[in-house]
Amino acid sequence: MNIIEVRITMAFLVTLLLVACDKPNRVSLEPSSSGYATSATVPEQQSEPDVFEDEFTEWGKAIEYGEFLAEPKELRSLPINDIAKSMRLNAQAMYLGDAVYNRACADCHGNDLKGIAEMRTPDLTDHIWRFTGDDFASVGTKKLPSDVEWTVRHGIRTGSTKARGFDANMLAFNPSFRNEKDKEDFGTEAFLTGKEIDDVVEYVLQISGQLHNIDMANRGEILFRDNRKGNCYDCHGPSGTGIPTFGSTNLTRKDLYLYGADRETIRQSIVKGRRTQMPAFESVLTDEEIKAVSIFVWHAAERDTDE
Repeated sequence: MNIIEVRITMAFLVTLLLVACDKPNRVSLEPSSSGYATSATVPEQQSEPDVFEDEFTEWGKAIEYGEFLAEPKELRSLPINDIAKSMRLNAQAMYLGDAVYNRACADCHGNDLKGIAEMRTPDLTDHIWRFTGDDFASVGTKKLPSDVEWTVRHGIRTGSTKARGFDANMLAFNPSFRNEKDKEDFGTEAFLTGKEIDDVVEYVLQISGQLHNIDMANRGEILFRDNRKGNCYDCHGPSGTGIPTFGSTNLTRKDLYLYGADRETIRQSIVKGRRTQMPAFESVLTDEEIKAVSIFVWHAAERDTDE
């Protein structure tokens, strides 16, 4: 084994050892007047030791920060995409990120990162990303650690102009359920009648591979693409596969429906709208914690074959 292979192997072993950390206290979310959490609080951490616990040893000697393992503070000023390219920086990010995830994210997203149905949270381990990335060459289709970092920092629909989904949410087609911003943008007009909503529901059931009424689905398809009436395609795309820019759901995949894919739940989504939120952690976690947990989540996600 040459010296390069030794270094790579040691760095990999360090990463494996450090991921097996204890799970500290988790995040507590503060609900807003809308009923969704827009901010979060995390218990204070004890300062990081200069060396890891005694069980993380190599030939009986405690592993120190250095050639194969960066200190947490080294993550602070570096661009996150550069951190992910370095073995020693990435090793620290995975160690710290695992701890931060368990403390601040697992209560909503699950210990296995696969989401919790009752919390309406998505699976973070698949390759389905709900919002467009920032990679110029791929027009946002290639997702980078910086894309996860943006979501962690600014949240989703928190009210900040930097938040994901700031200008996009599932509109309530019953005007009485619209929030003030939607009333300003779309007015108080009912675009669909109750029967027309039922037709659209049947079309959504059809494209998601479920039992449906064919005649109603045919009428619903017309309404789905009619920009004077349903106008559903404007956010979900002409085929209902979703538009990442808006974070809209791929309606052809019922397993991706965060609120459920049965007939009545789909109807309620159209009637009342959906405004799923995720709190922003910019003022809650340190810069190194945000970058570390973002890299941890990014590594957990599957990649498209062309990435």
